[in-house]
Amino acid sequence: MDGCGGFLLLSGNRWSVGGVGPESSADICVRADWPRMAGTIEQDGEDYFWNSVRSTDPRQLIRRDQVLPIAGSAKMTLGQPSPLCDSAVLMLKAPHRFDQHVDGVVLVNDTLLVGPSSDCHIRFPESTDRAVITRRNDKWLVKAGLSGDFEELCFGQRKTLQSLAMTLEEA
Repeated sequence: MDGCGGFLLLSGNRWSVGGVGPESSADICVRADWPRMAGTIEQDGEDYFWNSVRSTDPRQLIRRDQVLPIAGSAKMTLGQPSPLCDSAVLMLKAPHRFDQHVDGVVLVNDTLLVGPSSDCHIRFPESTDRAVITRRNDKWLVKAGLSGDFEELCFGQRKTLQSLAMTLEEA
């Protein structure tokens, strides 16, 4: 998102989490003193759960804005800003960062909201415009505002909707 940052959009219902390293195969990589594979986040209905790789740790419900129970200095939280959809946002407390040019991770259930208000998954405070992004039939679609028609969001092509501009890139 131009002027807003880079976000990793992940669909599905199970994502691996770990630290950055040459042998890391985690879906969500954090530049921190975390193990290469710390565990998984799993969506079950409206709820999200943390599953540690340590078999002695039980599956834990992740509450909104709770710090995930991962050993190490980085603190990652899961937020669900919109009561209208089950998509969630993962954010890190400074000074830690996600790998690559990722400012936040959105676990996309089916829809995510972009805009200036606190109910948006991707917050863009400098804009008064809103957008809806969804995934259908293995395609990313976007529309300006809450009404109107969806347009395909193609990889590598810049899309401008009102004051919002974005480019979808393969991770």
